[in-house]
Amino acid sequence: MLMPAAHIHHTADEHGTVILDARTGKWSLLGPDASRIWQAIAANGTTDGLADQLAILTGRDPHAVRQGIDHLVQQWKQDGLLIDPTHAPRRRWWRQ
Repeated sequence: MLMPAAHIHHTADEHGTVILDARTGKWSLLGPDASRIWQAIAANGTTDGLADQLAILTGRDPHAVRQGIDHLVQQWKQDGLLIDPTHAPRRRWWRQ
């Protein structure tokens, strides 16, 4: 399960999704495909089935689309935009 990190604010319209990282002050504008991926994660916590949907709409290879989605999601996780709350490191009481 994935979700936007607590310091991430986002909104979407018919043109795409805008993301603000409140920690860094960095804004990102996602185009239509990336916006669909972001919205699927924000709404459902997963991108399951999204590769097939995008492949059908665009006529692309589902395997290639899945690889692209996985790469983008991994990049968002590395950038701190997405977290997996089920795998979050536990804080030690002496480090709070």
